[in-house]
Amino acid sequence: MLAPQFFAAVTSTILEAICGFHVSWPSSTLPKLLEDTSVPVTEDQASLIVSILGIGAIVSPIGVASTVDRWGRKTTMILGAIIVLIAGIITTFAQSYWWYYVARFTGGTGMGFIYVVVPMYLGEIAQDAKRGGLSILMVILSNSGTVLVYSVGPWVSVSVLGAFGILMPIVFLLLVPWIPETPYFYVMKGKLDLARKSLEFLRGTRDVDEELRKIEKNVEFDLQNVGTLKELLTDRGNRKALLVTLGIFTAQQLSGISVIMSYGTTILNEVDSDISSSTAIIITGFVQLVASILIATFADKIGRRPLLLGSMFSSMVFLTALAVYFHLKTDGTDVTGISWLPVTAVIGYLCAYTAGLGGLTKSVMSEIFSCNIKAYGTIIVVIWTALLFAIILQVYPTVANEYGIHIAFYGFMICLAVLSITTFFYLPETNRKSLGEIQEMLHKRSKPKKTTQPLPTPEWSPNSSVYCIAVKN
Repeated sequence: MLAPQFFAAVTSTILEAICGFHVSWPSSTLPKLLEDTSVPVTEDQASLIVSILGIGAIVSPIGVASTVDRWGRKTTMILGAIIVLIAGIITTFAQSYWWYYVARFTGGTGMGFIYVVVPMYLGEIAQDAKRGGLSILMVILSNSGTVLVYSVGPWVSVSVLGAFGILMPIVFLLLVPWIPETPYFYVMKGKLDLARKSLEFLRGTRDVDEELRKIEKNVEFDLQNVGTLKELLTDRGNRKALLVTLGIFTAQQLSGISVIMSYGTTILNEVDSDISSSTAIIITGFVQLVASILIATFADKIGRRPLLLGSMFSSMVFLTALAVYFHLKTDGTDVTGISWLPVTAVIGYLCAYTAGLGGLTKSVMSEIFSCNIKAYGTIIVVIWTALLFAIILQVYPTVANEYGIHIAFYGFMICLAVLSITTFFYLPETNRKSLGEIQEMLHKRSKPKKTTQPLPTPEWSPNSSVYCIAVKN
């Protein structure tokens, strides 16, 4: 029975929709902020309003490790929801640009919680065979938040759009009492009765003895082999996992996705087209949502490497097309005959991005780290990604204004080309492999360490990739 598991997964990923909302919020809002005399905002202030979201996301993941282990995954999700709710309230009732600074920083702080805990929650409630599909829900819901901004934002005031940032966390907080804490967390705390009840709810059956034993074995192994930050950085296999993951998340950010999501309307305003930028951005949002739904149907069939590499190559093609269009326009060339190109390129880019860089990076992160150092690895990756996000959004307006939009997109294309080469040589295929098999691939040229190996028992499922965090009780 999948309904209870699916309900819990959708409820938790509402938080991802909130993240998509906050990332995309500037696209529809910036033009209005720059024109609204009631709350005056300069271009420099607007740039900081956009990028400060990433700064907030840098500081919060450090504290998440203690909350998810002490209070639980569910409580940590509630905490993240409350923080983004506060951000929505401040955004809705903003009286000056300082209010927007505080709102965006607060929203980024909540997102830092969400980006760490939601994949963890999904990984620990999902059956092995369903984990890949459920992880794609994060992308689908995130894109849903983007579509909401693109569809509603151009037609309503800044305050009304901000109110959706209040509504979505409230919906989550109303639904979250009906979903369970993860059985993994309960077993870690020695609450086996509660772990059983959680599993019975999620699986829709009382026949959970075998799965509960597997979880107990995995938790026992984790608690006996607690990893450290030093082990993550010094062990060759763990270090390779970290570098590979940082590489694909760096490629994700340097592909320019944050610029297109946050400045999409502003970019399309520069296009000489019969289609308004507001209409074009709505189309791109819906196409991206459909693409994320389609990727869920074949992500586990094709594999991580082909999809990620194909996503990178296709993204480079569409980024080049965008750069060429704006380059010709900057040089004074008549581009009315190819006015269709920028919107087509943005749509193509978003489809390509969603097929790999957007849809699979979190899946790889949840699979490639060994269980006992996953917490440290995830936090480092989230902080690094948030830092890149903030830097790119802060630098982009300067590059676009001083040198032209085409220079920015040429830069994204070149960065992606370089990172695609490293991805080709170093990214292992993790699809349909157990956590143990993945760790064997990473450690095959290094001396194996007992603390990094999975428990060699029949209970370790060949398809298992439990998203877990090792702690001492």
